[in-house]
Amino acid sequence: MEKDITERILDATLEVIAREKISGTRMHLIAKEAQTSQSLLHYYYPTKNELLVALIDRMQKRFSEKRKESVDLEKYSDKENISNLFKEKKDDILNNKKFDYVQFDYWVQGTVDEVIRGKFQESFRKWRQNISEVLKNSKIDPKIKKMLPYIMVSLMMGASMQYLIDEQEFNLDEYFDAAYQLILKCFEE
Repeated sequence: MEKDITERILDATLEVIAREKISGTRMHLIAKEAQTSQSLLHYYYPTKNELLVALIDRMQKRFSEKRKESVDLEKYSDKENISNLFKEKKDDILNNKKFDYVQFDYWVQGTVDEVIRGKFQESFRKWRQNISEVLKNSKIDPKIKKMLPYIMVSLMMGASMQYLIDEQEFNLDEYFDAAYQLILKCFEE
């Protein structure tokens, strides 16, 4: 039962933040969305910040698990794994928009909250580390290889930002095809 209620609360928190943004999120709104009492919500998460930290931890876990499904260092080549990383992000942008909306809001919150900032930094570190693992055995110039994870994260987050603000103008297929081709150029000697 305890896991069910905490999962329901975290699901509700995601929904409320996606709709209201962090600045407009109130505990009573989350309790209402979770169909529970505010006192029970406070029992599990005494403060809004503790709830925000729990949600970002859960989101990071989801992103990491999804990445493990996309990347297989033994089964796929470096180039195939890079393609899979782009496909994973494209899938999230198209089918899980609220995660990206909430992720951007956490970025903003991280500019004023050190705990959230640290969690967000760790999330990006893990993402870049996953990309670095894909590139580990590739024959790319070491200076470029070092910066490529940063560039790829920027490309993927940039796609989210541009698509979510103007879906009619921004072509995700063309964007990710071009991004992939640009990254492949790094493999050429």
